[in-house]
Amino acid sequence: MPAAATQAWLRYVRPAALTQVLDDHSGHVLGVIGFGAQPPPKRVPCLSIDMPVADMPDGVFEVWAAPAAVRVELLEGLRVAMNDGMLFTCIEIGGDDTETFEHRTADAYRRLFASMDALGYPHLLRIWHYLPHIHCDEQGMERYKRFSLGRHEAFVAAGRDIPADVPAASAVGKRTPGLAMYAIAGRLPGTPVENPRQISAYSYPAQYGPRGPTFARALSLGLHGGRHLLISGTASIVGHESRHPGDIAAQADETIRNLRALIEESQARGLLGADAEPRTQLKVYLRHADSRQMVEAKLREALGGIDDIVWLQADICREELLLEIEAVCAA
Repeated sequence: MPAAATQAWLRYVRPAALTQVLDDHSGHVLGVIGFGAQPPPKRVPCLSIDMPVADMPDGVFEVWAAPAAVRVELLEGLRVAMNDGMLFTCIEIGGDDTETFEHRTADAYRRLFASMDALGYPHLLRIWHYLPHIHCDEQGMERYKRFSLGRHEAFVAAGRDIPADVPAASAVGKRTPGLAMYAIAGRLPGTPVENPRQISAYSYPAQYGPRGPTFARALSLGLHGGRHLLISGTASIVGHESRHPGDIAAQADETIRNLRALIEESQARGLLGADAEPRTQLKVYLRHADSRQMVEAKLREALGGIDDIVWLQADICREELLLEIEAVCAA
């Protein structure tokens, strides 16, 4: 599968530095996501996620920008930023109590796929989801399972192939109502990477819901002129089963083994440079913020090329899981 001709970079920014970063890269910013902070009004896609940042009480911003100039359009009610290689957009959907997350999710994806197809960026590369009360019962089914069902139905309705067209993805809980999503799409596809230690999420058995989660464990593509690996939300799962319930230290070790397995699989396939430890940016979701120092020590010992870590407090997709880690690795 050809590599995506995508040009972008990711930076985590403290609130005091955000205005300067946006000014320095005016016309090249794809999107701004605020965690525990409200983005300033800008023409680019932006989103605020009500989620505590474990070591930054004033919040943090996730800024995606590109070397190539960016233009912004409004389509399907979405503000979309794009250049020749990639598209970035954010989605927020509220909905009342009579509408399940299955339908809210399907509607969000319908708008997303319609925008991507109309603008000529048909390949969904990376997507993030934030759900309120992710474990609550919703008409006899856990909300996360309803979300997974709606996502699968949307992929099928849009003519996307599972597994060939699935992106890297994350889905965790947040505090305030409404479904929040943001996504990167491209004119060319990336290359999905699965973890040899795990069953592919879309092939999970029925105990995890009527449809398995529709995502790849990682996606390899070109970002900012080099090979990158976008690693999906990764947790203490082997095969399809959660490991080490209630033991945050053991879950951290198992999660690190899964991260390393994805990096090594990508290197073995020539999808990520094998001559050195990749430079890595991490976003870590913790169910309990007081475990941060212990988890950080394990990560820095196991992954030598860490550039940055952002720590967020969130509910993980399974109630027995205590942490989830996503990553961007650069060759």
